[in-house]
Amino acid sequence: MSKIHSLRSQELTEALEERERFLSEHPELERLQKDIDRRLKNAACDHNRLVVIHDLMMDSFLELDNKLQALVSKMRTSR
Repeated sequence: MSKIHSLRSQELTEALEERERFLSEHPELERLQKDIDRRLKNAACDHNRLVVIHDLMMDSFLELDNKLQALVSKMRTSR
């Protein structure tokens, strides 16, 4: 096994352990993580994985933007 492969495997192991610690502290995100894992598993190649991640991020940004717009609108009407 090459040194690079060993380092990548160690980094991956550490990252997965950190993810598990994070999810144990935030169990409300477990369903989202399972959805992400499922989508990435079906992505097949690195390019497709990046597209999936991009789509997930854009969905989250749009959801946050909608919530922000609703909050701003609510604040304007309550004045």
